[in-house]
Amino acid sequence: MGGITIKASFLILAIGLFGCAMDMDIQSTVVDLITTFDFDQVDQEWEGGISDYPADYEGSSDFIFKSNITPSNLVLEGNGLSISADNPHGDLFYYFKREISGLSPGKKYKVDFEFLVYTQLLTQSDNLSDEDLYLKIGAVNYKPELKQFTWQNSIDYIALNVDKGTINSDSGTDLIKIGSIKEFTSDVPEDIFGNTSDSQIEVEANADGAIWIVIGVDSGVKSELTFGLAALTVYYREQN
Repeated sequence: MGGITIKASFLILAIGLFGCAMDMDIQSTVVDLITTFDFDQVDQEWEGGISDYPADYEGSSDFIFKSNITPSNLVLEGNGLSISADNPHGDLFYYFKREISGLSPGKKYKVDFEFLVYTQLLTQSDNLSDEDLYLKIGAVNYKPELKQFTWQNSIDYIALNVDKGTINSDSGTDLIKIGSIKEFTSDVPEDIFGNTSDSQIEVEANADGAIWIVIGVDSGVKSELTFGLAALTVYYREQN
């Protein structure tokens, strides 16, 4: 499966040490499998990118995806993944995705996540709103890929073929909105940690016993932004 598959959570223990009251019921719930990612060993087969840009931006929509040391002010220091890209049209989705194998083919799973992510503006932006960035997460049983779609205003755009909501503040059937990222500055990375214990994320493993997990931010900030993934724990509970 990759990552670290165990029966106890690294991130539960790590974040617990920082006194974060997370109302996490998963610790006392029987789960079939737990996978943790702490990124001590490079990218651990993750992929990253951007989506939701006009098709005529495709040639110039550059991004940087890399494994690097996380900012020193995070609650958990170490290696992480990051995506950096400019967002001139104010509608990019910055995302990480990874295949998870080793599940039972055709079985439905409830999937829960604990996460530590961060954002950082790399260029100054005016008129920032508390509702400009939304964190989203979920799982599907096919590989998320970039496709060309047409908006209602007849503009062609490039986006992942997953349902994450029609607007930034929406949840979709595949990815749910965790919440808005309210505070960040151009020179200090802002970290966000939490879990999806209050959400219902379910996915049916495909014929190969695999799913894909996706985590990202929908950004309305017309600025260059870095989105980072510092740690992630995924819980799988088979449904009857």
